[in-house]
Amino acid sequence: MQTLTLEHKNKVKYKRDKGHNYINIPIVCKGSTEKDTINFIYDTGAYLTVVNKDIYEWFNLNELPRNKLVIKSYDGITPGYLFQIPGLMIGSKLLAGIWAFTPDSNEVKQNLLGDNVIEYFRPFQDNLNDCIYFLENPNPEPYISPDGSFTLACDGVFLLENLGE
Repeated sequence: MQTLTLEHKNKVKYKRDKGHNYINIPIVCKGSTEKDTINFIYDTGAYLTVVNKDIYEWFNLNELPRNKLVIKSYDGITPGYLFQIPGLMIGSKLLAGIWAFTPDSNEVKQNLLGDNVIEYFRPFQDNLNDCIYFLENPNPEPYISPDGSFTLACDGVFLLENLGE
């Protein structure tokens, strides 16, 4: 029998609105401060993390290496770029090098924390306290696109304990 230990340092508060849970995740990149966050919908249905074009440009993520990509979704086809976010702070963990997509246009407004981030954790949602505990998943699976056209390996992504804790 396994015991679940919920540590405060792994806790991330969320806000509910219209059936969605929104969480603020600190971004770690060139020029960012510990107060810089991205507001994501916690979306277990999104295969890939999405950062809208405004945030992508605000944090100068457009200066990072990127690959042209077209994403197919229920809305149709969205052209954009695939890139690696330098770092996201999930509770006390630094997730470095996570893959994300940004669309070419400003039509997509909401950022999505997708399954390719959630895969690195075993999330436990505490609806009583409006928080999610992100427990480390020791065996993350590589992300494979729904149509099987590409794979994002886990070996380029690192999960580190925040040394400041």
